[in-house]
Amino acid sequence: MATTRIQAVLFDMGGTLEELYYDDAVRLEAARGLQALLRSRELDPGLSVPELKATILQGMAVYQTWREETEIELPPERIWTEYILPDHGLPRGQLAGAAEELAFFYETHFYARSLRPEVPDTLEALRKEGYHLGVISNITSRRIVPSVLEAYRLTHLLYPVLASTEFGRRKPNAGIFLEAARLLGLPPASCAYVGDTVSRDVIGAHRAGYGLAIQIRSFLTEKADGAESGPVADSAFLPDAVISDLTQVLDLVGAAVEESRAC
Repeated sequence: MATTRIQAVLFDMGGTLEELYYDDAVRLEAARGLQALLRSRELDPGLSVPELKATILQGMAVYQTWREETEIELPPERIWTEYILPDHGLPRGQLAGAAEELAFFYETHFYARSLRPEVPDTLEALRKEGYHLGVISNITSRRIVPSVLEAYRLTHLLYPVLASTEFGRRKPNAGIFLEAARLLGLPPASCAYVGDTVSRDVIGAHRAGYGLAIQIRSFLTEKADGAESGPVADSAFLPDAVISDLTQVLDLVGAAVEESRAC
């Protein structure tokens, strides 16, 4: 546990504040909508819905491998022109111009998103206790995190909101965690981070020297961490706590405060 008083709690978005889910039916329907969107922008790659789904997912898988190796997040213009639809004769400039809209559609349709029910009360309780609150998210769309926070009526509670596609580095890179602490004007050791993965959230928080790294498992946890090795298996990168409900965060950061006072 931490020995520095926790003053800020930062959260992952998808899988943590939100539950994310997908299956083949969700993604086939999403591909149908994406096909219509591409056609409306005169960017028809000439693929059937199943072919388009396979193409999008394969491109994302290749990009995912690259970005996990480099810890770099590209802007959507490069993702869609270099990884997703580079080989279908589409005008590159026109595709780049539609890339943010396509990325937003991907993030909102290829995943079914819903706010964890305890989030509003948890954030309000943490704010009432005087904690700064923010978000650090690995994401491919610039608009998605501000948009969903506004839809959930949470925008006023959260600052900073850092998206990897804007920052250029992605979790577990320490830089994005350190930038959040810098924006708050706080030492990293006074920050806690809550996320659903070890490979991105827990490791990144530890690398940056955060005082607490808390894990809440989600539908995405096994998919992100299951195939990982090395750091995930290293006890130095284990979460300080694993919770089943975000309401438990308040007690954990409060216990860290009490421990720091005892020390």
